[in-house]
Amino acid sequence: MLSIGNFSKIANITTKTLRYYDEIGLLKPSHVDSDTGYRFYDVSQLESILLISKLKAYDFSLEEIAQVLNNPKDNAFILSAIKQKKLLIETIISNYTHVLKWMDDDILNLERGNYFMSYLDNIEVKLTETKPMNILYIREKINIKEYENYIRNLQKRVTEEKLTPVGPPMSIYHSEEFNPESYDVEIAVPVKEVIKGTRDFPSFLCAHATLKGDYSGLTSVYSKIREWIEAEGYIASAAAFEIYTTDPAQTPPEENITEVYLPVKKLS
Repeated sequence: MLSIGNFSKIANITTKTLRYYDEIGLLKPSHVDSDTGYRFYDVSQLESILLISKLKAYDFSLEEIAQVLNNPKDNAFILSAIKQKKLLIETIISNYTHVLKWMDDDILNLERGNYFMSYLDNIEVKLTETKPMNILYIREKINIKEYENYIRNLQKRVTEEKLTPVGPPMSIYHSEEFNPESYDVEIAVPVKEVIKGTRDFPSFLCAHATLKGDYSGLTSVYSKIREWIEAEGYIASAAAFEIYTTDPAQTPPEENITEVYLPVKKLS
């Protein structure tokens, strides 16, 4: 049996942390002296503290670690939990990779003596008239994180019903404000066949710009479009929409092409 001090030294965990784990029921000592209150641990509990340390390194919360400790021999449960964490960490790494690329670009821009936000000058806005389309659509108030599920379901229907796509997928944004958990979005695919679940998407006069790169750049594109229509004497007349020229599942983020359209009309 080990004193809390010896257990702490072997496990490289502070006694304060061990006492906290005891308080929350994560790892209780095998014996507490009733007279002194001293905590003692079995040598076998070193495996538990090693497991806790490993899962903390994997970014598990203490609540998630407790679930694993309650199922220490359930390989399927632990495997699933670790795979989910791995996917989350891969997403975080990917996001930070993009951030580092932006930072490198900004550093180079500033070293050249350019204005920090001068990249906005590279976004070209044009006036264009779109063609009418027949679109197969789903319109829901969705959680943005679930967007890919909706587009997959729509594409699955195109395949199962043997419909003929005549253009790339698109999204039409109807919400007046941004709420990522309940965003009014119409996800659509232009198709040849007129069937239940399709509708006419009319022609619009639009302010139009193209984004090449990660979708995080869309905010800059929309900002530039809004500046342009105000400067040119237009106002928005309908919901903005995006056309995804490239498939993000097969295209590196920096090569993605997104066409952004904002229907407009001239101020009277």
